Amino acid sequence: MSVLPLQITPLALRRAVVGQLVSSVGESGARLLLSLVLARWLAPAEMGQFALAMAVFGVAQLLRDLGVSTWLQRESALTQAHFSAALGLLTLSTAVLTLALLVLAEPLARHWGQPGLARLLWVLAPVLPLSAFSSVMAALQLRALAAGALARTSWLGLWVQALVSLACSAQGGGAMGLAWAQVATTLVCGLAHLGMRPAGLAWRPRWRGMGEVLRRAVGGLPPAALFTLHGLLPDLLLGRLGGAHALGLLGRAQGVVGLTQLLAGRVLAFGSLPVLAQRQAQALPLEPALRRAMAVITGVGWPLLALTVAYGAPLVRLLYGPAWLEAVPALLPLAIVAALSLMFSQLGTALAAAGGAHRAVLPLAVSMLLRLAAVAWMFEGSVASFAWALAAAALATLPVQLVVSARHLGQPPAAVWAAVRGSALAAAVVVVVPVTVAPLAWLAVLRASRHPLLDEWAQLSRRRMTSRK
Repeated sequence: MSVLPLQITPLALRRAVVGQLVSSVGESGARLLLSLVLARWLAPAEMGQFALAMAVFGVAQLLRDLGVSTWLQRESALTQAHFSAALGLLTLSTAVLTLALLVLAEPLARHWGQPGLARLLWVLAPVLPLSAFSSVMAALQLRALAAGALARTSWLGLWVQALVSLACSAQGGGAMGLAWAQVATTLVCGLAHLGMRPAGLAWRPRWRGMGEVLRRAVGGLPPAALFTLHGLLPDLLLGRLGGAHALGLLGRAQGVVGLTQLLAGRVLAFGSLPVLAQRQAQALPLEPALRRAMAVITGVGWPLLALTVAYGAPLVRLLYGPAWLEAVPALLPLAIVAALSLMFSQLGTALAAAGGAHRAVLPLAVSMLLRLAAVAWMFEGSVASFAWALAAAALATLPVQLVVSARHLGQPPAAVWAAVRGSALAAAVVVVVPVTVAPLAWLAVLRASRHPLLDEWAQLSRRRMTSRK
């Protein structure tokens, strides 16, 4: 008997999307402020070592999950038997991965040449079971579109992480202080989740039925797994080849570039999945919506990335301090990676809306292989050479993304160029004029190229005027 049916209304979806948007943007801004303070107190090697530990921990979380969290979100009728089998599967995988982290901590530390990595993994490993419980609760909340509960828990975790990490860093805790902050965050969020368990589901793990759940869950694992590994791969590679100091510098360079991706990628692209899914359900072509989304996202993102590169040194000094100026040479190649990422930020979403989420595996797999090859060929020991290897891999992946977009979404390369040419011109113009007139130059290019971003701005202005009336 189904005890938790999957029922989503358009109004509930819209409210959840808006609520999650506001919360995630505010939380991202708060996390940015926290990183700015920590960068003043911690050395690049300390932050790099913690980033490497979290990358290894992230791989353990991925292997532990086995696709169960995604399956819990999409299962149309979640029965008690299936839920208990899912808990049994997670209990088994969590026990195996926790033990593996504890046993392999020393060998992994030797492999990466980071003796302090073992201590960090020994601190993080025991909270893997609690993070498994939190991942199940987050999946159930996403299933119910409980944006408020998700936001409250996330903000609670952020406050705990900020207080503990700042207190430990002020006392010279270094990377270990950040690890203890992560432990405290996981513990507090887990305790908060205890009071959010949905009625009608008993939390009784059982072994019977685990095979069926595993077969159904693993089917959705490749896209999510590849996406996660694709994001963790730079940390794992540079941590092994360049060390913790270089990894810390890369993280701060990515943080500077990530400011643009936060604004253009997350804020402007919110709600895209239901919009594209609705067009697909109405048998309407996706290409016009994709072209407009691509133009709007790059129209904001590309000029900001260009300005970030042009004024990279003073920006890094202002945000993180002079100790991080070694990260400046990595800004240009990372900006290229970010620009291409923004251009195809809707690719996976559009494929999912069209019922072909598995097709997103090909570009991710190609990108990962190219990253490995480019790093082996181009890395010379510096953060800049590593970043240029990532940029080369992103450029080499571009033809694959264009083919997938043309074949499965009806968006040929000519349509892609039509969407981004105004954005490219705006990015080129804002860096050749004084920064004081860059906003005016940006608006002038948008108007001259009849950029869709101006229509979006006009519609937003009209909505605000109507709402005030």
